[in-house]
Amino acid sequence: MEDILRALLSIRCVDFDSFDIVMPESSFKPIGVATAVPDFGVITGRTLIWHAPSEILPITRSELDRFEMDAPDGFHLILSERTTHSDCDPIDETKFQIVSPNQVSEWIGSAVLSGELAASVVPEDSNLPESNDLSTYSNEEKMQVLTSKIDIDSWTASRGIEGFSSSPMLLEARIWRVSGDLHGPSGSSERGEWTILEDPWCQRLSVIGESESMQKSPKIRSIEPPNENWLSEDRLKTEISKIVEERRRGDSGEVSISGTVRSMLLEKWVLDIHMAMIEHYRIFIPGWLINLESDKILHGRNGRLYDLVSLE
Repeated sequence: MEDILRALLSIRCVDFDSFDIVMPESSFKPIGVATAVPDFGVITGRTLIWHAPSEILPITRSELDRFEMDAPDGFHLILSERTTHSDCDPIDETKFQIVSPNQVSEWIGSAVLSGELAASVVPEDSNLPESNDLSTYSNEEKMQVLTSKIDIDSWTASRGIEGFSSSPMLLEARIWRVSGDLHGPSGSSERGEWTILEDPWCQRLSVIGESESMQKSPKIRSIEPPNENWLSEDRLKTEISKIVEERRRGDSGEVSISGTVRSMLLEKWVLDIHMAMIEHYRIFIPGWLINLESDKILHGRNGRLYDLVSLE
């Protein structure tokens, strides 16, 4: 993306020149320096131009403050593929100008239409993913969101928290469809089906009942959990076996002086995990990105806060 931006800036800017600077703590990438960038209303003066590559989270005030401390002196034009968090308002227009993702897209699109840039089709990757024992649905119609179990206004009121910004987002999770046989005592068996939610944010499995409401996923920002939060295949099968296992009151009886009494012993019914059919697809959990001194994720089903530091 940086190469495309440099090519177009060299055409559209006054006295554009590429530059490079090492800023390991910043997510903004240096693009170049120009005397003027008329397309974005920067008419005169030395302008340092940066690129904010696409990421899950928006640009925050704390991110801009860190950038300002480390960046060279001058006016900074940031061409962003990320939205801007509301805590950035108002931006000091004597120091920064952030060009939104929509503006960047329209700017590049107009250059393609005018013939200044040439568009090409990205070739499809012909490599098929490696197969494994656990099937994955790729059907986009399966992309749904669970209903929230908390109301953010009630949540904040009960904690006496006020004056923070929030924006809705979706937290990625998985639904596992399991069908197989439960084996009981004396060789008895019973067929069963289960819908299980794997919530990587709290790292637990739970059975979802038929009454659980699901809706089509809205088109808002979503976030993936750390890869290590997903259960491994072996651990997943172990945990599924535990969660669907049942203990039932036995039907056996025994004779006593007073007559026949039903046994109070509980019999274990265990899933044949090796013969079970296990499939999964992606689902989303509602949540919010909130700013309480630092950015946090509010989980929409358990009401817990998760630190974004763990996602970096």
